[in-house]
Amino acid sequence: MKYAMAEMSVKEVREYLKTNQTIIFPYGVVEQHGYHLPLSTDIQGAEVYAYTLAERIGCIVAPCLNYCFSGGMLPGTINVKPNNFSNFVGDIVESLVLQGFLNILIMPGHGGSESLLHLKESLRIQKWLNPSLHKAMILFLRRNDYSQLAKDAIQEHDWHAGKHETSMILANRPQMAMMDQLAMDTPVIADLLRDDPDAYQKRTTFSGLQAEVVNTVQRPEIRVGVMGYPEQGSAEIGRRNLQDMVDTMAPPVLKAIEMAAEARRTGKMIESIDNEKLKMLKL
Repeated sequence: MKYAMAEMSVKEVREYLKTNQTIIFPYGVVEQHGYHLPLSTDIQGAEVYAYTLAERIGCIVAPCLNYCFSGGMLPGTINVKPNNFSNFVGDIVESLVLQGFLNILIMPGHGGSESLLHLKESLRIQKWLNPSLHKAMILFLRRNDYSQLAKDAIQEHDWHAGKHETSMILANRPQMAMMDQLAMDTPVIADLLRDDPDAYQKRTTFSGLQAEVVNTVQRPEIRVGVMGYPEQGSAEIGRRNLQDMVDTMAPPVLKAIEMAAEARRTGKMIESIDNEKLKMLKL
């Protein structure tokens, strides 16, 4: 079976859709990842995770979207505003649904909260206003939502270009790792970024009032931008994380696909309002 949609012909996609309407859509970003990792680190991660999961659940993968919002301002970083990114993804999702895909599984390679929050709300409103999308299940594939190991990793204060991203590259794209170039910002800056990954932003206001829209720049003291412990990375950790992703994500995703198919057949959806309030509405 071919897993890359981009390598398939029109005929092959048409035949695929007769028996399978699931597709994984990965996205990443072009941004600095210190001196030891490539600018495409988030793109590489999105593709590695997407294709590994696709093999397990038996579906195809759409071409990766390589651009979204980073917020970083170091050389090599390409920023696309969250609203433009969300609109672009919305067009892709709509196009996939119109040709017959019913389960759109979005694999974020970039953990930026601005893009993710904007995208989720944008897609919710798009489905709200476009009834033709109601039949489609759009599901996000973030490890933190499925894996306890991923949740535990957050407690390590290892974020951008740290141990886990370095390990992903060492395990899956070792030719791209430049560990001999590993560098860190000053200890004060490095600790600041470990404690708060958003601390790279310097926000100022004129009034100090919460109602004011802030000015935001990247702190000029930051020269490398690593947020974590890349020296602790290893190919072994990268392989473990990849296996954990598949083992923890595949079962609930397959169950969700099964439930979506049943809901389309019966017309019975799950309401987000809690059961007690639902009972009151039906009285």
